[in-house]
Amino acid sequence: MTLERFRGLVGEEEQCWEQWRGRRWPRGFRCRRCGGDSRGSLRARHLDEGRACGYPGWVTAGTIFHKTRVPLRDWFWAISRMSQGKKGIWALPLSKEIGVRYATAWRRAHKLRQARGDGEQGGKLRGRVEADEGEVGGKERGGGRSGRAAQTKSRVAVAGEHWKEGEPGCAPIPGRAALAVMPEVSTRSVRQFLESQRKPRTALWTEGWPGYGGLSWRGFPHAAIPWGDGHQRTQRFFPWGHILLSNLKRFLLGTHHQPQPKHLARDVAEFTSRFNRRWQERSLFHRLTRAGLATSTITYKDFVAQPELA
Repeated sequence: MTLERFRGLVGEEEQCWEQWRGRRWPRGFRCRRCGGDSRGSLRARHLDEGRACGYPGWVTAGTIFHKTRVPLRDWFWAISRMSQGKKGIWALPLSKEIGVRYATAWRRAHKLRQARGDGEQGGKLRGRVEADEGEVGGKERGGGRSGRAAQTKSRVAVAGEHWKEGEPGCAPIPGRAALAVMPEVSTRSVRQFLESQRKPRTALWTEGWPGYGGLSWRGFPHAAIPWGDGHQRTQRFFPWGHILLSNLKRFLLGTHHQPQPKHLARDVAEFTSRFNRRWQERSLFHRLTRAGLATSTITYKDFVAQPELA
């Protein structure tokens, strides 16, 4: 999206509020208490009152923009920058572009990441799916253990569809992917992740780790491939698991630099959404705007209260 197209799309501040009102109530305002239409609109406060009860209904209530003190046009600019850029945008340049403090831009970016993640919840993987998990973070402190035995890194589970075959001798082209931060690498966590992301009777390919055992009797055809047969065999059966994890690490390092474990889930959700929507660039701005309608806002207390995942 060019700057000129963005200006023509959103207009001035009052036009932004009118657009948001039309998206929030496409058939006109309806009071959630009495069910009636509006008896009057207070444009300065962006609210309508129910005809029978006078109950106020804010146009941003229940959305990602609720109680915002930042101009809505700046919100739309942030949506444009986060949806159009291939690698997203870091909070520092965003704060400079819209003229707010770093902390304000950081919270706004995470709210939009939450909306992107919520928008991906409905999709399920199908067909043949390969699954893996890995660690995200810097070097293990104190020269500790690596792999599943790592103590200070965040664990991320990944599953990806084999959408269609590529050129002869090349790996299949991936379809949708699902990634999630896990509190621990355990059989229970892995099974919960896989069962929540796949459609019934989906074929699952994993490595031979015992934590993946027991999936066949749950109604999912499961093939466990042992690791002891060399690198070429691994690349043949798992061409995209490692690539997704590697790209995730590069995305986190290049865009977020040093993401905190307690907020990593939203960063992973942004990466997942970008991967799954990589062929829909022209509609990403409108998709993220609609996602903001269905996502409740996150307060500062919510950010502070979130527990560490690693």
